[in-house]
Amino acid sequence: MPEPGCTIDVMNPAVFNWGPVAVIVGGYLLGIYFQNRSSAQVNKRIDDLRNELHGRFTDTNGRLSDMNNRFSDMNNRISRFEGGVDNRFSDLRDFIHSEIRRVEDRIDRLERPILRS
Repeated sequence: MPEPGCTIDVMNPAVFNWGPVAVIVGGYLLGIYFQNRSSAQVNKRIDDLRNELHGRFTDTNGRLSDMNNRFSDMNNRISRFEGGVDNRFSDLRDFIHSEIRRVEDRIDRLERPILRS
């Protein structure tokens, strides 16, 4: 019981009604602040990842162009080798034809001997 002469202060009804709302709004504002800060960190990390991936793709493209150069060099070497092989086969074919003609000429001479008197 209150003592005589003391008044009991009653809480202002506006504070009583708007107090929880103020706490909730304050929580939302803190959440928005920290969310923006963490999203800025996430955006920075995404940019770093994007730059790293771009660097890797650039490196991969460089390696692929090197491989293309090597394959074109190898293709040129094979073409030159094939040309040399073709020349060797044509030379071998000519040699075989000449040997066959020589053997046929000898066989002809054996069949028709030259008579000397």
